[in-house]
Amino acid sequence: MLSARVPRLSWAAITGGGSLLQEEAFRRLWIGRVISHGAYNAVLYTLLILVVQKTGASIHASLLVVSYILPTATLGTISGVVVDRLPKGMVLFGANLGRAVLLLGLVVIGDSVWAIYGIALLLAVTTQFASPAESAALPLVVEQRDFMRANSINNLGSLAGQAVGMAGLAPACLATVGADPLFMVAALMCVGAAVVFMGVPGLGGLRPAGGTSISDVRADFARAWSTLTRDVGTYMSVIILVLASASALVCVVLVPRYADKVMEIPARNAIFVFAPAGLGILAGLRLVEWMARRLPRSWLVGGAFGLFVGALAALGMVRQSADGLEDLNPFGLFSPGPMGEQAALILTTMGFATVLAFAYTVIGVASRAMVNERVPLEMQGRVFAAQVVLTNLASIPAILLSGALADKMGVTPVPIIVAGAILAAALWAGARVAAKQPMVS
Repeated sequence: MLSARVPRLSWAAITGGGSLLQEEAFRRLWIGRVISHGAYNAVLYTLLILVVQKTGASIHASLLVVSYILPTATLGTISGVVVDRLPKGMVLFGANLGRAVLLLGLVVIGDSVWAIYGIALLLAVTTQFASPAESAALPLVVEQRDFMRANSINNLGSLAGQAVGMAGLAPACLATVGADPLFMVAALMCVGAAVVFMGVPGLGGLRPAGGTSISDVRADFARAWSTLTRDVGTYMSVIILVLASASALVCVVLVPRYADKVMEIPARNAIFVFAPAGLGILAGLRLVEWMARRLPRSWLVGGAFGLFVGALAALGMVRQSADGLEDLNPFGLFSPGPMGEQAALILTTMGFATVLAFAYTVIGVASRAMVNERVPLEMQGRVFAAQVVLTNLASIPAILLSGALADKMGVTPVPIIVAGAILAAALWAGARVAAKQPMVS
C-alpha cells in the first residue's frame, strides 16, 4: 500500500524563487543582501532608539534620519556613475567593508548623540553606493524574463534582513548586553557580506572608459535621466516609488513616539507591533508577479500607490478605528467588549501597517522591474542612484517637519498630512508629464 506523500514546505516554495535560488550567482547575491541588510537594519534601529532615549524628543529622531540621508545631495551623481563603471561586486565589497570599519569606530568613540549623528552620516555614504549597485547587479545574474520574480525575491531578502536585524538582533542585544556588542556583531556581518558579494560570479568588469571630469560625470548622469523621462510609464513609477519611500522614512521616524504616545508601550518594543506587517510584505511579494501578468505595469504601480495613501491616512485615524473595534460585541457575548483600549489600538495598528507594507512592496517590486526591463543596462546604476537621491532629498523637509509636528500636535495627525501631501505631489507630477506625451503602459 502506497503511503500518501506529504508535501514539504520548502524555502523556494515560500519565496516563489524556484530555480532562481538554485542558480549560484543569484543565490550568492541574495545571501549577501540578507546579511548586509540584517546588520544595517539592526544598527539603524539601535541608533534611532538610543537617540530617542537620550533626548526624549521626536525632532532628534528626525535629525538622525536627516544626517543619514544628507550625503545623497552631493554624492548622487557620482555614485551612479561609479556603479555603472566599476564591477558591482567591487562596489558592494567596498561599501560593506566601510560599514564594518565605521561600526567598530562607534564602539571605540562611544555612543554620544553627536557620535551617532556622525556615524549615521558616514553610513549613508556607503549606502549611496551599495543600494544602486545591488539593484543594477540583478540584470547581470538573471534573465530578463525573471526580472519581476527576482525583484520579488530580492525584496524578500530585505524583509529577512529586517527581521534578523530589527526584530531579532537589535531588541535582543538592547535588552541584554547593550549596544556595543551589537555594533561588533553587525561589523562582523558586514565583513561576511563583503566576502559573499566578492564571490558572486557574473557581476561584470569595468565599463567602457569615458570622461572623468565633474562635468563629464554630470553629463553621464543627465543622459541616463533623459533616457528615463522618455519612457513616461517608467518615469512615473520611479516618482511614485520616491514618494512612497520618503513616506516610509517619515513613518520610521515616528515609530518610537507612536509606540509611546499612541499605544503606550516602550519604544524598544515597537518592532513587535509592526513585525506582523511582514505578512503584508510576503503577500505582496507572492502576488505582484501574478498581478503584473494581468495589469499594465503603470496601472499596477498606480493602484498600489492609492492603497498605500489610504493605509497611511488610516494610521492617523487609528484611535477612531480602535474605538469601533473595542466596542465590537458580536451577539452580546462580552461585556463591555472582547478587548481593552490598548489591545484594540495595537490590533488596529497592526492591520493598517500590514496593508501599508503590502502596497509599498508592490510599488517597489513593480517599479524596479520596469527599470530593469526598459532602461539600458549601462545606465541602470545612475537611474537607481537618482531614485535614492530624489527619495532622500524629498525626505529631508518631510522628516524635519513631521518630527516638529509630532512634538507640537501629537503623532496621529502627521500620517494624514503626509498622505495628503504625497497624493497631491503624485497628481501634480502625473498631470505635468501627461501634458507632454502619452503614458506608456
